[in-house]
Amino acid sequence: MRIIGTMKNKHFQLFALLFACALAAACSIGGQRHHPADFGMRWPLPAATDGIAWVGSIRTPADAGITRNWWQKLSDFITGADEAFIGRPYGVFADERNRLFIADPGLGVVHVMDRQENRYWTIGQGAGKPFQTPIAIAGDGRENLYITDSTAGLVYRYGLQDGTLHPFVHLQRPTGISFNRRNQLLYITDTLAHRVKIFDLAGNELFRIGGRGEGEGELNYPTDLFSDAQGRVYVTDPLNGRIQIFTMEGHFLRTVGAAGDAPGDFFKPKGVAVDGQGRIYVCDALLDAVHALDASGLLLMNFGSRGGNAGEFWMPSGIYIDAGDTIYVADTWNQRVQVFRLSPDTAEEEKL
Repeated sequence: MRIIGTMKNKHFQLFALLFACALAAACSIGGQRHHPADFGMRWPLPAATDGIAWVGSIRTPADAGITRNWWQKLSDFITGADEAFIGRPYGVFADERNRLFIADPGLGVVHVMDRQENRYWTIGQGAGKPFQTPIAIAGDGRENLYITDSTAGLVYRYGLQDGTLHPFVHLQRPTGISFNRRNQLLYITDTLAHRVKIFDLAGNELFRIGGRGEGEGELNYPTDLFSDAQGRVYVTDPLNGRIQIFTMEGHFLRTVGAAGDAPGDFFKPKGVAVDGQGRIYVCDALLDAVHALDASGLLLMNFGSRGGNAGEFWMPSGIYIDAGDTIYVADTWNQRVQVFRLSPDTAEEEKL
C-alpha cells in the first residue's frame, strides 16, 4: 500500500480550510465542486479492496428488486406518473425484514423499499409534507422508525404497521441516530449542542455524552453515529477530524482517525458503521471514498474514488452495515445508494 503524500499533515488549520472550501462548493448545486485532486493531492490510495465486493446501485425501487404488476404499469401510463427515484440520499438503514429505508433530504421524504413484500412507498410525501431535512433513520425492532429532521429540530416516530407519524423529541439540530439493541435506548446527536443525547422509547432523556471541545470525550459539531453488537457507540466528530468511541453508558473508550492526509486520516468524515468483525467504516465525503479501519484505527483498506461508475462516489454520506455484513452507502450527489458485501475470503481470514 503506497502513501498518499510524502508528509503527514496534522495541522488543523489546513483541515479547516479544506473543509470550508468543500462545504462552500457543495452548497451550490450548479457551482463547481472542488476535490482534493484540485489542490494537488493524489487520491484514492491504490489500496487492495479484495475484501469488498460491489453488489449494485439503487436509484429506483426496481433497482432494489421491487416490481410493478401490469395494472400498476397501466395506471402509471394513464396518469403519466413517473417512476420513483432517489433525489439526494443521506441516511440509510436496513432492518431484519429485508426492508431498506433511505432518508432523502433532496426530496424531503424517506423511501421505504420492502423487498420481502415487494412494496414501495414514501414517508412524508403528499399534503402537509412534514419533513424539512430528513437526515438519518433508526428502527427499534418493534415496527417503529425514528427519523431525524435537522432543520425542523425534531425527531419523528413512524409506525410501520399503522402509518402514523408523530414528533418524538425536540432537539436543537438532530442529525445521527442509532438504536442500541443492548440497552434498548436511542442515541441521537444534537449537533449544535455538541452532544449525543440518550432517550428511552417513551421519549425520556436519560443522560448525555460530550460537550464542546477537543479533548477525550469532547465533541465539535458531532453528526453521524452507530451502535455495534456489543453496545459500543461510534460518533463522527468532524471538526476534530476523528471518530470517538464510547461505552453504551457514555464512558469514553478511545479515538480513531485524525485530520490529515496520511492513510487512516480524514478530510471530511461523515457516516460511520461497524461490521460483524469489528472493523470500522467511515465515509469521507471530500475524498469520495470509504475507509475501513481495525478497532485500533489502523487503515486496513479503502474503496471508492471520484466518479459515477460502479464503486465510485460523489460525496458519500450515510453508511449502514446490516447483520449479514451487507454495506449500504448513500452516494449523495450521484443520487443513489451503492451496495457492497464482504467477500467470503475476508470473513475466512478473520477466523484464522
